[in-house]
Amino acid sequence: MTRVYLHIGAPKTGTTYLQAVLFGNRERLRAAGVLYPGGTADAHFRATLDLRGLTFGGYDDPATDGAWQHLVGQVRDWRGEAVVVSHELLAGSRPETLDALLADLGAAEVHVVYTVRDLGRQVPAVWQEMVKNRQTLAYDRYLAQVTGQRKGRGAKVFWRQQDAAEVLARWRAHIPAGRIHVVTVPPVGSPPSLLWQRFGSVLGIDPADYDIDVPRRNASLGLAEAELVRRVNVALDDRLDWPDFAALVKGGLAERRLAARTRSARALVPDGLRDWFAQAAAEMVADLAAHGYDVVGDLADLAPRFGDDGAVDAPDPDAVVDAAAYALAELLVDRATQRDRQRGRLVGRLAPHLRGAWRRRARRLLPRRR
Repeated sequence: MTRVYLHIGAPKTGTTYLQAVLFGNRERLRAAGVLYPGGTADAHFRATLDLRGLTFGGYDDPATDGAWQHLVGQVRDWRGEAVVVSHELLAGSRPETLDALLADLGAAEVHVVYTVRDLGRQVPAVWQEMVKNRQTLAYDRYLAQVTGQRKGRGAKVFWRQQDAAEVLARWRAHIPAGRIHVVTVPPVGSPPSLLWQRFGSVLGIDPADYDIDVPRRNASLGLAEAELVRRVNVALDDRLDWPDFAALVKGGLAERRLAARTRSARALVPDGLRDWFAQAAAEMVADLAAHGYDVVGDLADLAPRFGDDGAVDAPDPDAVVDAAAYALAELLVDRATQRDRQRGRLVGRLAPHLRGAWRRRARRLLPRRR
């Protein structure tokens, strides 16, 4: 019986890195009897949207239609030992979605893999990711929602995916606790390969056999840079369709330009909220320890770390202006470079015609020779 490992998130726990390693090592995994299905890097993302009936960024991508059944077809056809399906949006699946998912997987032995990171790092990381996906909620208001009565879209999205006790309780109603694997994200300062080592051990492979040198993706922003993107979102007022926003704002402005300012101050949890998050984390850890999950790593990794070194809890207006000036300068240089390239291409296309014209003119002006 094939084992199917559903890596369900949580978001911002190294999922993009793990997915890049899995996709880049598809052939090596296949040789080891492990299938990572899908022909493109975003195949699992589209399949998850299709399974859950979701849109992303308000955009209904026609490429998601039938994506889940296409992926499931590859899973059913596989005769090897294991399959890995990975996307962090699976974490928030509702019970009826889980029923449909398990029915589609048929007789496979289904395992759940949940990567989890301490709340001190998660809260600012999730907020800035929401901003990159064109949300307009300011950081202080976001913190108020998350630590309040869980009212408001920001709080609901956060806890539905990040409350390990709540997430795994939903899955535990469908999957035995012994087949739920909790992989803790190592603390800051750990070797970059340690998360992959923990994840690979769940799959029953030797992590050292795989190439983990993948390009850095989903880079983080400083607080001033994230605040700038948030203000751009407000000014745009949803005037860009998601494909244009993803290319120009999320990819172009945020991840390629502003993420390069690596010395910028990062966001942190304010002093007044740290006891609250410490208590919330302690309750989550107690729940994880009580239900017999397979814990890979150390639950002590989930004690909140707040990153005081060079971090701030509110955007500085001058820093936001500096970030805006930097971004504008970079975009202007990029625009000038594009114009130079366009001129070069134009000259390249015209050159043969210009040479021909000069030859014809020379023939008319020079005396003919026999």
